[in-house]
Amino acid sequence: MVDASEKYGDGQQMVVAAEPINTGDKIWWCTCGDDDYMMSRDEICHLIKTQPNLKNFLCWYSYMAEDDMYMIPRTFDAQQNNDECVLFNHSCEPNCGFDSGDGNTIVAIRPIAIGEELTYDYHFLETEPSLIRGMECKCEAPSCVGRLMFDRYRDEEFQKRYYDYMSPYLQSRVRELKTKWYSGKCFTRSETPIKTKSLHALEWIPAGEIVARFSGVVQPDNHFIRSVNEEEATCVLDDNKQVIAVCDLPPEAEITLNYHGKLL
Repeated sequence: MVDASEKYGDGQQMVVAAEPINTGDKIWWCTCGDDDYMMSRDEICHLIKTQPNLKNFLCWYSYMAEDDMYMIPRTFDAQQNNDECVLFNHSCEPNCGFDSGDGNTIVAIRPIAIGEELTYDYHFLETEPSLIRGMECKCEAPSCVGRLMFDRYRDEEFQKRYYDYMSPYLQSRVRELKTKWYSGKCFTRSETPIKTKSLHALEWIPAGEIVARFSGVVQPDNHFIRSVNEEEATCVLDDNKQVIAVCDLPPEAEITLNYHGKLL
């Protein structure tokens, strides 16, 4: 662990290689998955609202385990981390990733020299509802994307290059894209207490924009789009099984449909 204030800001640290590391070498085994709490986005937002001093910690040290479920350190009240793996910083050209056989193990994805910073791409862990969406990247790599929007898992070249190094959750999202597509401007919400999932706008969606597409069976559970009467529907289903916004949808608005007997 070394000081990284010059690159990332005062008080920041980074992990560097103490000796040469070969491709495929196991570098770190994270205990986070065993020790952390799982909370929904709404539950974390409620925590932030009631304890605003925790905002930065909860946003920076959470990670997605499911569509609307995030792992946070069990010691979040004290703003302490469970595992120093959180000091692995982001890079758009990473030298580390997650072991495809064990999502808790960090491995080298190319040879790493002594003194080189150990990094992984945060896109290996997060999708668009990430609590740090919009973060300005400071990796300084030639291919730096600039701002992290957590939509790179949708890119086929990114999938081909890094699928084996993504977390189990990200791998599942990549696979789902073949049969379940919805816009990066949407997110699924797991409502309490019964955890019924629903689809909502993550950011402003203008009328006429495609928000989801059925490639298989047209039914509410396929995309978590709730069936409502025609007057309440925020979207319509066209003949190509595309879900289209009928009005401007502000952030948090629910995506709903009147299926008009089109359940197939």
